[in-house]
Amino acid sequence: MPAERGSPSINPTVLHLIPQDGIGGAEIAARSATLDLDANVHVHAMFNGLYTGEGATANPHLTGNDTGFAFSPKSLSGAIRTARELDPAVVVFSLWRTFGAFVAFKLLFRKCKFVTFVHNERVANPVDRIVTAIMRAFSDEIWVDSQATLDARLSPSQKQRSRIISLKLDRPAATPRQSAEPKFIYWGRLAQQKRIDRAIDLFAAVANSNADARFLLAGPDHGVKADLLAQAEKLGIADRVTILDPVGRDEIADLAKDARFFLQLSDHEGMAMGVVEALQHALVPVVTPVGQMAVYCKDGENALIFDGHESTAKRLAGIMADRDAYAEMSAAALATFADDPIYVEDVVAAARELAA
Repeated sequence: MPAERGSPSINPTVLHLIPQDGIGGAEIAARSATLDLDANVHVHAMFNGLYTGEGATANPHLTGNDTGFAFSPKSLSGAIRTARELDPAVVVFSLWRTFGAFVAFKLLFRKCKFVTFVHNERVANPVDRIVTAIMRAFSDEIWVDSQATLDARLSPSQKQRSRIISLKLDRPAATPRQSAEPKFIYWGRLAQQKRIDRAIDLFAAVANSNADARFLLAGPDHGVKADLLAQAEKLGIADRVTILDPVGRDEIADLAKDARFFLQLSDHEGMAMGVVEALQHALVPVVTPVGQMAVYCKDGENALIFDGHESTAKRLAGIMADRDAYAEMSAAALATFADDPIYVEDVVAAARELAA
């Protein structure tokens, strides 16, 4: 039986539509909420079928369409069928490719509260700019992943019906690191936006004077993996750069235990969930000052702000040579989001308020 709308004792049913099964920040965050069955949050992927990765086993709150196109009749009918079965009080739409479902739901489920979730400070393409603007205009509320996204994407009137949703997914058990070996890590999409080529150049500047330096990367290839491997070969560091396929959250936690620095030198971001996770694992991030990273990453306190390869490499060398300085930064990293709510808590609280 579907949960009663607006019930004070039962969390309202939330249906969150994502375009496809993937491991970008939007998809990982959405699926994380389904692991708490009491939260009553359901995720439906518009295409590529039911997610079968970590957390999907025996999880009735994850559904999807076995089709390859978000706007196909099969994709839309699958989303509509899921909504009819759940009778949600709140429907959340992430990313522009859920636009077809947004229009269909507006016609068919008029009693639902509609939410558009905006996940990045920049638009992906002209279509994104147009359809996401329409979705925002006709939504009851707009959720964003960060203050940076809110400021960049929302008009003054839209800000009045918006809220920031925490992208802190859980509370991992971590303690501050006490030593700073030259062990670097990155997890997330291997995509042009993330400028991993820039991170490899920085790592090379460190590795040139440190034979023990290692850089481990893990994530799905979005078209740049071959170029990154060729770049590492050209720089003479191929034996010290390892690229793994996507790994689950438990594996990330294990890999993080052996790392000391997280490299993410993106061109643009929203909240940058990977960096949030790195801070929670007491790693010291090295980042570009874009998106919300420019706010929560404090240069010289809990992170290093990238200011060129040679300059940043020298700063890293200084920190690695100063055990106390690194330990203080690691402790500050761990404290950054210690008191923040986690994603599912924010979603449930927002849904209860909106449904009421």
